Amino acid sequence: MAGDVNDSSAPVAVEAPVPLVVAPLRSERARSTVYRLRFGIVYVVLAAVVGAAVGTFIVLATGPDKAPVADWSAWRPDGDASRDATAKQIADHVSKGYRLPSGRQLAAVLTGPPVVQGVTVRAIAVRPDTSTGQAEEGDIAITDASNSMMFILCGLGESCSVDEGTTSPERHQLLRREALELSLYTFKYVKDVDSVTIFLPPNPADKKTSGTSVFLKQRDVRDELRAGLTRTLTAPLTPGIGEIESTEGGTIDRITRQRTYTYEFQAAQDGTAILVLAPVVLGS
Repeated sequence: MAGDVNDSSAPVAVEAPVPLVVAPLRSERARSTVYRLRFGIVYVVLAAVVGAAVGTFIVLATGPDKAPVADWSAWRPDGDASRDATAKQIADHVSKGYRLPSGRQLAAVLTGPPVVQGVTVRAIAVRPDTSTGQAEEGDIAITDASNSMMFILCGLGESCSVDEGTTSPERHQLLRREALELSLYTFKYVKDVDSVTIFLPPNPADKKTSGTSVFLKQRDVRDELRAGLTRTLTAPLTPGIGEIESTEGGTIDRITRQRTYTYEFQAAQDGTAILVLAPVVLGS
């Protein structure tokens, strides 16, 4: 029958050759295992580093132990105010803390740019201290007053003198403390101010001079401006006359005693004024 006859012309199925698989040598297997082990260690180390970094960031960003940045002072003026308005805020804030034994304010504080009787003060000339023999009479230091502020401490007595009690080294030290506090606040919070002059109330019994002033440059209190205000003026409350603690008093004297001057104004050729300061020796 046709179905039982072999057809020699029909295609014959040929099996595909089986690929030859050569087993890796023992040394190659060992080397491959070492590489896998090394890569695994590297991945583990990288994962640990990344995890630690992420964990540190989370702790710093949200952890309860994050220390707040300390303010330089407990009080600060309105940051949106103008330069003159900011200085006035400082004057009002500081002056309210300084009191006479009766409880009255020690002095009112007026502030503004360097102007005298409507005339602009162009420069501040500081005469040298020749008492030590280390400076000559002609060694006058000139400071441009365009970036300067002035404060006037005015008592309620004649010519802005203090009309209660008597003058004393203790009262003068307290006035210099107020001058220092005004200066520190000004340098810290008023823009573009590099020098401050504070005119202290005169001694009504001294008719020869108009009074004394404290003149400070920003560089004179560079360290105090880096530290907080309470690191310099350490009393928790503003002290009264004779109540300044010895350590704080030493700081006040160190900064202000050698920068206390008598003062006078002289006319310049261009119609402006020059503030001339001369050093004074304060009694102990």
